[in-house]
Amino acid sequence: MHPWVDLLLFLGMAAGLVIIPFGLPGIGVIFASALLYALVTKFNSAISLNLILILGVLTILGETADNWLMAAGAKRFGASTTAAWLSLLGGFLGALLLGPLLAVVLSVVGPVVAAFLGAFVAVVIYEHRQKQNWQEALRAGWGTLLGRVAGMVLKMMVGVGMVAAVAWAVLAQ
Repeated sequence: MHPWVDLLLFLGMAAGLVIIPFGLPGIGVIFASALLYALVTKFNSAISLNLILILGVLTILGETADNWLMAAGAKRFGASTTAAWLSLLGGFLGALLLGPLLAVVLSVVGPVVAAFLGAFVAVVIYEHRQKQNWQEALRAGWGTLLGRVAGMVLKMMVGVGMVAAVAWAVLAQ
């Protein structure tokens, strides 16, 4: 097998890990990289069909668990389901609009902080408009933020585990 196939696999998996903190489907990118590698090598290399199936299950669980945790945090602190979903949009817009500005001050961490800030602000604004109470809105924003952080941490752990399993399989062959 050509070394560039291995290189593309590891670049794809690294990209997947990098985009997870931005709320993007990094675990899906990791899975797609492993699946593409397995297809290119016709499953005759390190990545077996069994490993692909396990990675597929982990992908589904990891990509949905962060949303479950965010919704659970939102609900626990009084946010509505709509607010929880708006936090996804707020996180994306925060990373996109505030990310470059915060990157100047916080370097690579800037866009991640901006994503969390955008999610928080989106929930607080929505909940305040619904309830007309700043204290409840801030509480809902905090709960949603905690849920997102927990989901992001879980997603990162699953992603690192997937990368480690694939790297072990490929490098041990």
